[in-house]
Amino acid sequence: MSRQNAGPELNNPSPGLSEAAVLEMLPAYVLGSLELDEMLAVDDFIAAQPSLLARVAELEAAADQLALAAPQADPPATAKAGLMARVQADAGVRAMLAAMGTPPAAASAPPAPSRPSPLATPRPAPSRPSPLAAPLPPEGWLDRLRRFLGGNFFWPALAAGTLAALLVVAVYAAQSGIEATRSAAALAAAQAQIALLQNQSEELRQINQQLQEQLSNDRNQLAIFSNADRVVALAGTPDAPNASGAFYSGPENGLLVLRGLPPLPSDQTYELWLIPGAGNPIPAGLVQVAADGSNTFTIALADQPSDFAAVGLSIEPAAGSPAPTGPIVLLGKVG
Repeated sequence: MSRQNAGPELNNPSPGLSEAAVLEMLPAYVLGSLELDEMLAVDDFIAAQPSLLARVAELEAAADQLALAAPQADPPATAKAGLMARVQADAGVRAMLAAMGTPPAAASAPPAPSRPSPLATPRPAPSRPSPLAAPLPPEGWLDRLRRFLGGNFFWPALAAGTLAALLVVAVYAAQSGIEATRSAAALAAAQAQIALLQNQSEELRQINQQLQEQLSNDRNQLAIFSNADRVVALAGTPDAPNASGAFYSGPENGLLVLRGLPPLPSDQTYELWLIPGAGNPIPAGLVQVAADGSNTFTIALADQPSDFAAVGLSIEPAAGSPAPTGPIVLLGKVG
């Protein structure tokens, strides 16, 4: 819609129209039922937001299709009989007027006025006496039909009203479809966000569980360290001169602290030995170290002899050995 035929320029009373308000006004805008100042305000908004032109085109197309789909309304069955009765009554009045010499008003058009001639003196036309008073002009059949149908064209108006109602229903149905599409998209986005949050929550739960386990292990190691009744300092041998460590022994568990040991290939491992004053070394567990050669292990001592005189660490096959077979890399005596 253009301002070219909009009449005189009016002040826009709604300079702050929102997109939602304009979308609600578009159906009436397409039907041309807005006030002039509202039409101009919507025009200005569409000019500033060209993306709404597609919506206007959809509504205009819907209006065009509904104009062709309006149902044909039939007059009532009594309309024809009533109309024919009034036509016959009108014919009887015309026949009576003709018999009395008075032509019906609708029979002939009044004569066109003639310009008086300057050469002749106009004479008044002789008047014919009428036995009756001058009758009112009879109403035509169109007037009688209009009066019979209630003073207006009822059925065309009904058809027009039905068309307008269908158009409004279609417009609001289209609007509801757009809102439903937007709601579905918003729901899908919300569901995706919920799924993402659930995954993050599960990851956080797993991290929290790992931290709890690590905290519990640290507390146990701290308890062993605090309650140790013997401490054995471990020094590196010529096979690992940069290595060092310590072994804290308690009633049921021991704590082994290692530093500076080189990592081993997958087919080898470090093995801890409790060495008694007399007899063979007793294996106390397999040990792996981190990439920087350090680690801290808890060693169960409940089934181990408590009278060991020294502690050693050797390099053994991955499955361990019942007796030391590889080089000793750490060794310390009980003080």
